[in-house]
Amino acid sequence: MNQYTRLLVSLAVDEHRGEVLQKLRRLSGPESQVELFSCVYSAGLAGSHLFDAESRQHAVQAVLRKVEKGLISHVDKLQQQGISAGADVYWDRDGAEGLVRKTLRYQPDLVVHAPEAHANPLQQLLSAPDWRLLRQCPAPLLLSKKPHWNDRPVIAAAIDPFHLDDEAAELDQRLLQHAAGLAQQLEGELHVLHVFNTLPHSAIFDEHLVVDYEALQKKVRLEHHARIDELIAPYGLSVKDPCVHLLEGELHHLVPAWAEEKLVDVLVMGSLARGFIDRLLLGSSAERLMDRVSCDLLVLKPDSFRCPVTEF
Repeated sequence: MNQYTRLLVSLAVDEHRGEVLQKLRRLSGPESQVELFSCVYSAGLAGSHLFDAESRQHAVQAVLRKVEKGLISHVDKLQQQGISAGADVYWDRDGAEGLVRKTLRYQPDLVVHAPEAHANPLQQLLSAPDWRLLRQCPAPLLLSKKPHWNDRPVIAAAIDPFHLDDEAAELDQRLLQHAAGLAQQLEGELHVLHVFNTLPHSAIFDEHLVVDYEALQKKVRLEHHARIDELIAPYGLSVKDPCVHLLEGELHHLVPAWAEEKLVDVLVMGSLARGFIDRLLLGSSAERLMDRVSCDLLVLKPDSFRCPVTEF
């Protein structure tokens, strides 16, 4: 049984439509309900002085009808395959908020969206809509970056059980549940990833502890191994399994190369709310990886998440 029966698919970028629809077909089943969605806006048309208000509105409607016609052609193909599908188009200058508002109204189990590729830091800086979508989307969000999934996809859950609050610990459980469910649905492989830092020498202030630095490092590793073992035991896994990976270092430095090496198709990660300063200086792990990994990202939020965007 599919864990995602109600899917909202953003098809705003023409060049990604084929890739996204191909994945959609693999995610859908006879019980699925799919909504294809595009958020459209033209600053030139909205601010043009060549039209009066009524003519401008007619022009906007003509644009929306054209886009909707393209979506309906995809809807027809999905329905021919036995998938219940519909289409909707918004006129909204803020594509990220438009998609979030649609999510609030449609209440999907999964939102699928293809983020824009960014070749340099300036383009990354200008990619604020994708970052805001990642932060604001209240539903599980699949960021489609990879052209296609392997026949037997590799689904990896990135977990960190060393949290200081129950909310984050519960999120780790959700990450594993979604990753395991997706791996089963796609007949893929479930992998578990945990990245951690051992104690740096600079953190040792007691001269007596410096002598036991290696012993302290070993103790930290054993603690991480034990905690991961406890968390993944319900899935019949242990840290000794080849599909469980514990890496030492910085997550945003290690994960891109690791995901490439392991041919990861979907990396499942959590996104916790941060204050403005934290977001400005650090960002969430998912945000820091969005432009660094070539695999898809499935981003989940805790149950306590409150969307900052209103439905209307």
